[in-house]
Amino acid sequence: MRKHIAKLSILLAIIIALSAFAIGCSQEPSKDDAKQGEDANKVEDDKKDDEKDDAKTSDDESEAGDLIQGTGEELIIYTNSGSDGRGDWLKERAEQDGFKIEYVEAGAGEIANRLLAEKNAPIADVVFGLNTMTYETLKQEDLLVQYVPSWSDEVDEGLSDKEGYYHAIVKQAILLVYNSDVWSEEDAPTDWLDLGNKEEFKGKYEANDSLGGGTTRTVLSGILVRYKDPEGELGISQEGWDEIEKFYQNGSTRLEDTDLYARMADENDEVVAGQIWSSGIEAREEQYGVTSGYMNPEIGVPFVVEQVAIIKDTKNLEEAQRFVDWFGSAQIQGEWAEKFSTTPANNNALDKANEFARYIAETFKAQDIDWAFVAENVDAWMEKIELEYTP
Repeated sequence: MRKHIAKLSILLAIIIALSAFAIGCSQEPSKDDAKQGEDANKVEDDKKDDEKDDAKTSDDESEAGDLIQGTGEELIIYTNSGSDGRGDWLKERAEQDGFKIEYVEAGAGEIANRLLAEKNAPIADVVFGLNTMTYETLKQEDLLVQYVPSWSDEVDEGLSDKEGYYHAIVKQAILLVYNSDVWSEEDAPTDWLDLGNKEEFKGKYEANDSLGGGTTRTVLSGILVRYKDPEGELGISQEGWDEIEKFYQNGSTRLEDTDLYARMADENDEVVAGQIWSSGIEAREEQYGVTSGYMNPEIGVPFVVEQVAIIKDTKNLEEAQRFVDWFGSAQIQGEWAEKFSTTPANNNALDKANEFARYIAETFKAQDIDWAFVAENVDAWMEKIELEYTP
């Protein structure tokens, strides 16, 4: 009996030991188990990454979705800023967001005159480009609609019309450029007044006689305002008119249908320099193979602010409002800045401005110009210059 009990005790001990061993073994993961665990973890990590990607895509789609969409109603856009592919780009880009636009491109003065002539039967729905003094004239003629776009608080105070008739989209510097392979910085003029007063510049710069263009009007106004005189003709002293006369006498007349940079690149053309708006430089340098130098007067250079506005009595008012909200948005102005080297007025688009646009903004200071005085007199000034001073 005792032998049986002993055998049972030994057998029980063996069973307990084997059970403990089995339990211990079951707690050690096999290689297959470890691999399955790793795969499970990887799936979980991938799932988290996918969730992050989905969130980012959702954010991107949300940002794109914030752009207001057009309804397809046709809008007629007037602008002086449709050259260098701008108009075609805008038409195609607007179509992507449901806007159907046709644009008419001409000089600032021509656009203004056309709008005035069409006052009682407007054709245009929206106008953009031009400059503040032109918009002041359009406003005074009761040609614009008051409208405050959705992005108005993203533009610095003072750039747009305080009453809401026109709104800033682009800041442009008006510069005298020259072919830096022909003139060094030491050879170049330092001020617009040098051109008409120094013999070495005779025939070397283009004196643009297209007085309907906003750039030419701004250059000439930048000269004339230095000689403001309430007793002078049209508010300008005789000394000021003498400077305009010398500017045209010493310069080379603009050639019809020939770009300034084409002349600067032509070794057989004496013209080395001329006027241009800052965002037009890079494209022309690439097209004509010219490296520009820039005159930087101590007095500063004229900076003009391009604006956008809705034409009074448009038959497509709501679509015009949608277009203005779309066009002036940080997204579209950022794309415009990247494509055309502009400096956007919308502060939320400034990070999209390219290196050249930032260089212009940082290098050139704005000339102090009384734009209200200019707007009041510019048409009469241009008429006098055309009649008395241009070739």
